[in-house]
Amino acid sequence: MALSLGLVSLTLATAVLAAGSWVGQAGPVRALMPDRGMASTPMVAPPAVTAGVIHEVRWRYRVPPGEAVMGWLCHPDGCTPVASSAGSNRALAGLPATTPLHFRFALVTGQRAAVQVSDLQIIVNYR
Repeated sequence: MALSLGLVSLTLATAVLAAGSWVGQAGPVRALMPDRGMASTPMVAPPAVTAGVIHEVRWRYRVPPGEAVMGWLCHPDGCTPVASSAGSNRALAGLPATTPLHFRFALVTGQRAAVQVSDLQIIVNYR
């Protein structure tokens, strides 16, 4: 019984140690056209993150008051839309925690003036 309890405790401790999060930030992006997204610089996991899979990604970015853009959170093989300037989703769940991510932004259809998108940040929660 003690051995079983010890193994369960060890398994739970290993699962807790494997979970974590990392924060990525990127410089500003200028959305120029409705039909062509502009990419941010890649946001990469710190060297200490060597294993695990993404559970959830939280994001935020800022646009000037009264402005709007279409945004996507992307990995090397595709993108998922982000509906607002802050939020979270699990669309990237299952990808390796070390996957580099970046944003893409485009103007809303009908908009003609460029929009500066700043304060780009993600928090990657992984297990």
